[in-house]
Amino acid sequence: VLPDHWMSKLFIPRTLMELQYNEDALTMLNDLHKGGLFNASTWVQSQIAICQLNLREVDDALTNFSAIHERDPYCLDNLDLYSNALYVKGRGADLATLAHQATSTERYSWLTCTVVANWYSIRGHHERAVVYFQRALKLNPRYIGAWTLLGLEYMEMKNTNAAIESYRRAVDVNPRDYRAWYG
Repeated sequence: VLPDHWMSKLFIPRTLMELQYNEDALTMLNDLHKGGLFNASTWVQSQIAICQLNLREVDDALTNFSAIHERDPYCLDNLDLYSNALYVKGRGADLATLAHQATSTERYSWLTCTVVANWYSIRGHHERAVVYFQRALKLNPRYIGAWTLLGLEYMEMKNTNAAIESYRRAVDVNPRDYRAWYG
């Protein structure tokens, strides 16, 4: 049993998210966000958005990510997930704006490379998207999302062998991450 400490109130929902108990994590995070102590926390709000993405509540996640980005436009944390949500909803213009802002903030971040890759992908420039996903992976080789998205880009380019290798690399990093298994 964990002690009744503020840190355990952050640890437990994050652990639940890792175990894919997103509904329970979302309930706890919403209580924290509305409870007063963490109501201004962009970290808690971003964890809520991640839970919503995992639950496929993409519109709600976009609302939260947008609010976080408005409050702190220079923060790159979870910008990759924000760009993925924009990609899923087909919001290319918003994705282009986000890619431009991320590039202006920190051009050589793996998060920025992922955002730019998503922008190229939504425009149908799969070869350029592959280049940017590879850059992201050079900067952070343990980034599962980029390995998975790189596999998807290779599938778009009809390069099945490279796609399979990308999915294998993602599974090597974290065998519990379901996204690579579905690739």
